[in-house]
Amino acid sequence: MLSTAEITGSLRGAWQLFCNRPDGLRALDRSVTGFWRSFRVIVLLLPINAITMLAVSRMGRGTESFGDLFLGGLPVLLLDWIAFPVVMAVAAGSLGVKATYVSYVVARNWAAPISSAILAIPFILQGAGWVEPTLAVILSLIAMGLVLRYHYLILRIALGTTVPISIGLVIVDMLLSLLLVALLG
Repeated sequence: MLSTAEITGSLRGAWQLFCNRPDGLRALDRSVTGFWRSFRVIVLLLPINAITMLAVSRMGRGTESFGDLFLGGLPVLLLDWIAFPVVMAVAAGSLGVKATYVSYVVARNWAAPISSAILAIPFILQGAGWVEPTLAVILSLIAMGLVLRYHYLILRIALGTTVPISIGLVIVDMLLSLLLVALLG
């Protein structure tokens, strides 16, 4: 179980990374134990995912209920949670980032609730009826841009990769997520 102090401190560090402050890494437990514990952060994603799926179910686009959307999306969430870290573990040696791999995965995992919350906002606003679908699409694109920038910053700060490699890895991560959604979603 994650303690309240660990959650608040780590999310504070992840937010500092969002603000392009490398000091945010110091707030994260980047030990091997911290690496494995950071995968427990998925429990923080579940309520955000549930709220998003509730909003989507309220949009009236399909016949799927909230429960179907939420439970149906869990395999994608779980696979997406581990897929890119596994890809990075395989590629770390050839990319020359073995020494910073653990720091990167810890930062990436703790950044996930912030990223998920940003991506959820347009769905919540539309599901609540506060914005029209066209505006929700625009807000979704803005949210996606913010999250991609965030992942780029995490790669640059925690992994220490060059600009071209960081951009390439952000693209690979995004494409892997889209592939999983296409196959399982």
